[in-house]
Amino acid sequence: MNLFPVLSGGLVRLERWASRLLVIGFVGLIVANVGMRYLAGRPIVFAEELAAILLVWLTLVAVSISIHDKAQIGVTLLSDALPAQARRVLDIVVWALVALMLGSLLKAGVTWVRSPAVSFEQVITTGWSKTPFFTIFPIFCASALVHALAHLSRATGVLWEHLK
Repeated sequence: MNLFPVLSGGLVRLERWASRLLVIGFVGLIVANVGMRYLAGRPIVFAEELAAILLVWLTLVAVSISIHDKAQIGVTLLSDALPAQARRVLDIVVWALVALMLGSLLKAGVTWVRSPAVSFEQVITTGWSKTPFFTIFPIFCASALVHALAHLSRATGVLWEHLK
């Protein structure tokens, strides 16, 4: 049993639940704000800003899920023309490149979130620090990296089996 595919499977289950909760929170916040605005005449002051933050979180969680599911749009004109063995090697190269990019983005994201510039930023309507909200970027990079490493692990296993 390979660690990354197992870890990726558990992580995607968590991400699917998180995305459901984020959708419920987003819709609930918007409905509550509309109700407060038109029924009580007093909108929730921070609702629009919090809704935007929830939408960013939802988007990045969904992108990580799509990486797990291999649901991104891909150009397969070249890979479809290659023989099976070359396609397997190309699959490894692509997932290795994706993992390298996500790893470097993770490093940059952690540095960014820990920087004084981010700790200085505040949510305008509440005065809260934006640091906890910005942590989604390194979280996304880490979870997407786990999914990419799982795909890389599977691709190398498939190539290894065909080389035996």
